[in-house]
Amino acid sequence: MPAQMPARMPAQMPAQMPRRVGATDVALEAGDHVCGFYYGDDERDAMLLPFLRGGLEAGDKCLAVVDSTAPKDVIAGIGEGLDVDGLLASGQLELYDSDETYLRTGTFDPERMIEFWEDHAAAESAKGRFAFARVVGEMSWLERVPPLREHVVRYETWADGFAAKFPHAVLCLYDLRRLGSGILLDLMRTHPKLLLGGLVLENPHHLSGDEFAAARA
Repeated sequence: MPAQMPARMPAQMPAQMPRRVGATDVALEAGDHVCGFYYGDDERDAMLLPFLRGGLEAGDKCLAVVDSTAPKDVIAGIGEGLDVDGLLASGQLELYDSDETYLRTGTFDPERMIEFWEDHAAAESAKGRFAFARVVGEMSWLERVPPLREHVVRYETWADGFAAKFPHAVLCLYDLRRLGSGILLDLMRTHPKLLLGGLVLENPHHLSGDEFAAARA
């Protein structure tokens, strides 16, 4: 188990060693907020499963919310050679589906989801058990239950600051088959980095929350 850490991390953290993610061994660092675009289940799993498995093997906290796959299938995908039951029991691995999180009221309420992530991150920080965390949110549900555009923008622009508050990397997963052109443009603007084809790319189209609001004014 990683060494103990302070109950609360400062907003400006010292540089940390990059964590590796994905089948092509891509590096993510603390404070990263990354949008992973993919086509279909195979590409989703090529991002999701190595990200979680690599974290568990490294001793990282792993927390994922999935939608187009079930938590039990994620467990099966990452479980070979790992004591998944033990990891779940210890709290190192947490998995949820969208009905428990994004859609727990039947629709998407960004404030409730923000509270969910903030509460989990603060609780883990207070426990001081893990030096690093990997957080995943899969957003395929938005095709079934289309949210207000401003709700998605609010949620994703908030995530920039959230990623910087704690020693973790945030990976948002979006299936390109399920996205309209309008929301795709918003996603391009609300993520500092993109994960495409196994590469993490700096996003030249990214806007801060204030910049995004000014651009839409």
